[in-house]
Amino acid sequence: MDAETGSPKHAPEIVHYEVFDELVVYRPGASQAASLNESARAIWHLCDGERTVEDICVELAQMLALRPDDLRSDVCRGINRLHELGLLCYNPG
Repeated sequence: MDAETGSPKHAPEIVHYEVFDELVVYRPGASQAASLNESARAIWHLCDGERTVEDICVELAQMLALRPDDLRSDVCRGINRLHELGLLCYNPG
């Protein structure tokens, strides 16, 4: 599934820690972790299983005084990457 459909949410059993100005996210037992920069962290926090990708784009756009369409490709790319890493899953749309 790609970031155009459904409502992304944190995958089960994901652990995250604040480390300085980044967020470290990992699945216990996995051999890798992801360090999320400010942009990825903003996306991560909005992926609650309730918001659609469109909702996430709108909220981020409001925070940044941009248009949602200006952010869509970056938001989708970020969500897809977090999904590829096994950190996000989707509620059906």
